[in-house]
Amino acid sequence: MSTRDALIQELMKQPEPVLLELRHYLDSLVKHEAHNGNGAKSGMPAWPEKYFEQTAGAFAGEPLERPPQLPFEKREEW
Repeated sequence: MSTRDALIQELMKQPEPVLLELRHYLDSLVKHEAHNGNGAKSGMPAWPEKYFEQTAGAFAGEPLERPPQLPFEKREEW
């Protein structure tokens, strides 16, 4: 059985409110895919071209320093 056939069978069992929610969700997925301009796979972020080549190792050899922690903010009791 194909994925499409399995989905159709499951949809036929669902009440109308569930179908309405599913329709909204599918609409948002379709819009997201339509606006995903660089061909990234579904569910994956759309990274700018050569992003990792330009950023990988950018801090290599530089020590990471944490500044002193600020005191806690005093708030009114309630």
